[in-house]
Order: sequence, then C-alpha cells, then structure tokens
Amino acid sequence: MANLSAAPATGTPPNPIMEAPMKPVSAPYTEALPSSTTARSEAGGYPGVRQHLLLSRTQPIVNVAILDDHPVITVGVGAYLESRSGFRVLHRETSSRGFIEKLSQSPCDVALVDFYLPQDPWDGVSYLRRLRRHYPHMPIITFSAGNRQETQYAAYRAGANGYLAKQWGMGLLPEMIRGVLSGKHRFLSVRDGKVIAQEPTAPQAALTASEVEILRHISLGFSVTQIAARLVRSKKTISTHKRCAMQKLQLSDDLSLALYLREKFANE
Repeated sequence: MANLSAAPATGTPPNPIMEAPMKPVSAPYTEALPSSTTARSEAGGYPGVRQHLLLSRTQPIVNVAILDDHPVITVGVGAYLESRSGFRVLHRETSSRGFIEKLSQSPCDVALVDFYLPQDPWDGVSYLRRLRRHYPHMPIITFSAGNRQETQYAAYRAGANGYLAKQWGMGLLPEMIRGVLSGKHRFLSVRDGKVIAQEPTAPQAALTASEVEILRHISLGFSVTQIAARLVRSKKTISTHKRCAMQKLQLSDDLSLALYLREKFANE
C-alpha cells in the first residue's frame, strides 16, 4: 500500500485532505448505538482513503460467558452470538457454582446471567452480588422470562449493567453487549425495540402503605385469614389489597409473588 504521508511528486500541489491529521473517534454508543450514518458523521466526514480506514476498522473480539439453567438456551444464545462478527463464547454453563469456577480459570469480557435459577442454591440478587464481588469490573447483563419491571430493578440494585427480557429475543443482545462494554452508562435496558440508558425505579413506589404492610405479613408466612385477624380487617379487604399490589407489581400468580417477596423482604 502506498505511503499516504509521503511528499507529493514535483509539480503536484499538496493535498490538504491527505495531509490533515486524523481526528480521534469516540466510541460508537450514546443513548443507543448509532447508525452507520451517525458513525460517519462522528468520524468527521473524512472522504476517500481515510473514511474507508475509519469504517473498516476491525472491532476487538468480545469474550462472553453465559449462564442459564436450560442447556437449550445457553447453546442457542451462544450460537447466535458466535454467528455475529466480533463475539467468542468461552463458557456455556447451567450451574451457578460452575459458572464462577469457569470464570476463575478463564475470565471473560462480559457475563450473561439468567436471573432465576430455581434448581440452584445461588440465584437472583444474592448470586449477582456474589458475582460482582468476585469480578467487580466485569459487565453483567441479566435476562429472564419473569416479571420485567421487578426483575430489572432487582438486577440493577444487585450490580448488573443491563437487562434483556427473553421475550424481546436475542436481536438486541450484541448491541447491548457493546453498550455495557463502553462503560458510558450505569444501566441499559430496552424500550420500544431500542437499547437505551435507563436506571430502573422501584416498582413498589406505586404501592400504598396498606399494600406494603400486607405483603410484609405474607412474606412472614401469614395467610389472608391470619392477616385479617392481626390487622382487624375483613378477609375481603386483605384480598383486595393483595390483588391490587400484585397488579401494580405486574405479578401474575402466587409463585411470582413469592419470588418477589423473597427478594424484597429477605433482609428485613
């Protein structure tokens, strides 16, 4: 390839484009990863050879670790990522303990972790905190098929860097991985089909004091009848408060409520 910085031939006027110093290019992620048109704009609109060099710059390989208790998901997500340019899956694990052991042997650039691992001794908030203690600088993206609002907030508080609901599919996963690796935002989520920077708010902020009190009693193992007797209220009133609280928290059944209460009142 010819030396672009070589002096021009005698009688040839200097080319200001070829002699201009290259401007630094910022990482291609702000609120959402930019389109190729935006990337060209941020690159300063260099024409000719320099523009070609900027747009063809090879991205570094991202080493990924995946944890999900369903082998089909770990294999599927891994296969999808490796079909995309710039990703290498080093670990596909179905056990939370095995996941940490594999990371200790071969660290990765980013971890994808299923929030709910019901067959494992470690999952949810406690596991994310444990993982964060072991790897304080490794970006963590959680994904789950459970209640999006509550799970997203719990993952955020536990130290995760992003949340991707399984029903959103894997199409946005490469973009989110690049986003958390940029380190520009504390937490990434998805809204209207786009990856955005968003710090989740507590779902329970919408609950009334009475609803919180009833949920606290349920977390202690009291039945609706027992709560009604303790609070000197009718069973119908207690059931109504419980139902309203579940609707506000987007909890569809008693199992979802039990999982929520385990995380919410675990340390109270």
